[in-house]
Amino acid sequence: MSSFHRSAHRDRSRHVSWQPKLLIFFIFLGIVLLILWNSILSIGNIPIKAGTYVINPGDTIQSLPSTFKLSISPLRYRIWTKYFAPEVQLQAGHYTIEKIESLETAFGTILKNPTNTDLSITILPGWNIYDIDASLSAKWFFKPGEFIQETSSLLPKLQAKYPFLKNAESLEGFLYPDTYRIFRNSSIENILTVLLDEFKKQIGESYTELGKKAYDRLILASIVEREERAKSSQPIVAGILLKRLEEHIALWADATVCYEYGKTQKECTPTFIGQNITKKTAYNTRNMQWLPPTPIANFTKDTWEATIHPESSPYYFYLHDMNGNIHYAKTNEEHIANKNTYLR
Repeated sequence: MSSFHRSAHRDRSRHVSWQPKLLIFFIFLGIVLLILWNSILSIGNIPIKAGTYVINPGDTIQSLPSTFKLSISPLRYRIWTKYFAPEVQLQAGHYTIEKIESLETAFGTILKNPTNTDLSITILPGWNIYDIDASLSAKWFFKPGEFIQETSSLLPKLQAKYPFLKNAESLEGFLYPDTYRIFRNSSIENILTVLLDEFKKQIGESYTELGKKAYDRLILASIVEREERAKSSQPIVAGILLKRLEEHIALWADATVCYEYGKTQKECTPTFIGQNITKKTAYNTRNMQWLPPTPIANFTKDTWEATIHPESSPYYFYLHDMNGNIHYAKTNEEHIANKNTYLR
């Protein structure tokens, strides 16, 4: 046999010997791919325990295994959600699973129908942290005093998040009054964040623009909110109080008296004020010629605008009659006359 024929024979032998190996390789690869395929498809059958699950704003489809407490390969789960899972637009909310369901069922039906278990909380203008604490503890699951304690302990952390809190002595005055929808299991920190975000939206920019004067104006706005509810009269009242401050005259704003004693708006009665009006405290503005150390209440944007744009007037005094109508006076003598006319 010639050398040429012997070489060709060896080449054919090599080629034939590789064919079974190649076939085995492809069979093995097919088995691996089939197993992987089935493992991906089986993700839809993974059971989810009965219970109520919370999906928060910002959560994504990829965070659901953590929400449902499932142990799934991230890569296989990503492939399943991309190619095999029922399409769903994830909504924040509470989702109730009444019995064990598959992950595919959750995607197909449950995740499309969040249960409305949010709560509505209302912060009224003129309320302080004691009012808010009383309201939340009366109809929710916080213990009395817990909100007050948390607003104090969380202040440093929140100051890092909200620059306008930098020089604040407390969160009083920054908890914007409004009605809010929040999750039932929200923490106090979550609630404070919602209220502070609304303050930032409504007042934050103009507050920051005032610079060093901002916190004093915040305190004054809280007093205006408690002293005068009529929006039409607030600019005049703000002007009177600001003028008294500038001329080093004590404010004599009786609404400040109650804050020293941690009183709610309902508890801050004329009787209580009368019993404590002569006691010298940091919040009794009859005994000082400046502002109390912190705001005494939370207020609306209208009150804030009235305080930073006060109306000039010749008056130094005001009082309210038994029907809540306001009466002004230029001098102490006129003020006394108003007392005799409207309060006796």
